[in-house]
Amino acid sequence: MKSDQEILEMFKANSAPCTDTLRAEVIKFSSNPPRIEMEFEAVYEFTHSDGQVVQGGFVTGMLDAPMAHLLMGLLDFQVIPMTLDINVSFLSPARQGKLVAVAEVLQLGKSTAFMTSKLHQEGNLVASSTSTVRLVPTK
Repeated sequence: MKSDQEILEMFKANSAPCTDTLRAEVIKFSSNPPRIEMEFEAVYEFTHSDGQVVQGGFVTGMLDAPMAHLLMGLLDFQVIPMTLDINVSFLSPARQGKLVAVAEVLQLGKSTAFMTSKLHQEGNLVASSTSTVRLVPTK
């Protein structure tokens, strides 16, 4: 089993196109307690209302990505986390700039995980989510 630092380094060395688009970076990873922190950079292209508000789909992606990354790290990159559902509460407008998401495990089973994620900007909670994730073994 890899150490938390090794997992963090793997995340920093490898990224998916979708996380590159969101300008995402894993900044903290903990296996005990299971927790991950990711930073995102919301740019003008993510916005509506003359650049004033980040569109909800991008916010949802910023909540979903850390939940998936947490599961990948916890399960030694031996699963592909497939989101079955995600429930998002938009609490205040996200703006251009840095956002930080923290994801945690609510319950982890053999084939299904129940997750939560919260997205903050400048210390304010802008959105939260819960998700059910199917754990698909890599081939």
